[in-house]
Amino acid sequence: MNDHGRLRLTPQDIRSVQFPASRFGTRGYREEQVDEFLDLVAETLAGRDRELARARAEINRVKNWREDHNIPEQGVRTPTPEEVHLYSRAQLAAEALEDRARRVLAQADATARQRYAEIMHQAAERTKVLGVHASVIRAQLRAQLLQLAEEVQQLGAAAPVDHELPANGELPGAHRLRDDQVHGTDVHQAP
Repeated sequence: MNDHGRLRLTPQDIRSVQFPASRFGTRGYREEQVDEFLDLVAETLAGRDRELARARAEINRVKNWREDHNIPEQGVRTPTPEEVHLYSRAQLAAEALEDRARRVLAQADATARQRYAEIMHQAAERTKVLGVHASVIRAQLRAQLLQLAEEVQQLGAAAPVDHELPANGELPGAHRLRDDQVHGTDVHQAP
């Protein structure tokens, strides 16, 4: 085709087309160029008709789909009263669950704090009781050691009885008592 053989034909193309003068010097247009141009116009219009038919078919398909799904042309479907009611109930249920979860968490936190305080109080009380027991046991041991020292002195040991314990808390000769216990000898036997 000549320069009119483009696939797209615009109104400006039609207005600006010029046919050369006839070869024989007479007035008129060359028949083959006119026929080519008319074929181009017809082909362009047929293509536009096909595009238009495809577009209309797509529009109808979308319209039918919207009608089948109860969606209005604007693209926003108005919810039914049942849907509004269902949504409201779901929202209220969700809010109630959130409130309940907050209450349960607050209660669990308070319970945990209270339990922690109780445990700490019990631990402090036990520590105090154990301290008292340790003091009592220490005093009892000291008394027993003093009594043993007196018995040792009465049995004829040369060591004088001192009712005050040395700074390290051991009685004189106590290391011998430990040695005898380790070696299995009886410290209460007479020599």
